[in-house]
Amino acid sequence: MFKKSFRLVFISFLFLSNITFAQKQTSDSSKPLITAKEMIAPGILIATGMVFINNSTKAEQKEWHTKYLSSFRTHADDYLQLAPQAAAMGLSIVGVKGKNTFVDKGGIIVLGTGIMLGTVLGLKKITSITRPDDSSNDSFPSGHTANAFFGATVLATEYGDQSVWYTIGGYTVATATGTFRMLNNRHWLSDVLVGAGIGILSAKASYIIYPWIKKQIAPKLPSNVSFVPVYNGYAVTGNLTIGF
Repeated sequence: MFKKSFRLVFISFLFLSNITFAQKQTSDSSKPLITAKEMIAPGILIATGMVFINNSTKAEQKEWHTKYLSSFRTHADDYLQLAPQAAAMGLSIVGVKGKNTFVDKGGIIVLGTGIMLGTVLGLKKITSITRPDDSSNDSFPSGHTANAFFGATVLATEYGDQSVWYTIGGYTVATATGTFRMLNNRHWLSDVLVGAGIGILSAKASYIIYPWIKKQIAPKLPSNVSFVPVYNGYAVTGNLTIGF
């Protein structure tokens, strides 16, 4: 049963990324910053995660891992979780413009990461669920997965209108991150699903809150601030100009 459920959820991850892309294609500036339709994907992920949080599903997952993947171990998930954010910022460095400037995009990522981490760490402390490998009691939800889906949502928001492949690529990497967390026996299926939903919601919340914060602090900042990233083939530098 677990093997079938795992396949179903993996396919659902990619399906939900297409939902997100379709939502973005039909949006315009006259609509709210976040709509009910945009809540579908994270809502489904979190609701499905809560369905699979039961002990019988966890027992099946543990039995399946012991039987087929007892010696499996990779650190790919540690790096993949950061790939979507790196892509979102890196595209600006190489001259591909997103919906926001390099600085604003960085602010959105910093704010959203704070929202995501606060939610994840808070739930870990409250729930105290034991990991599949019995290493600690902070399994729920998956921080790696939340981080990856947060970055994928930022990437899709900034560049999804330019090409569907930015959206598909970001969510595919995020899905791979969650999958590896389970294959590494570090997280339950429910941890990964809920973590994915939290990551998406954190990104959407950041895009709503950041403009308000910027508006509040903008009058107190210098009137002319610009940052131009520069990549010389070996390192990333930049030129910062501040005018009063």
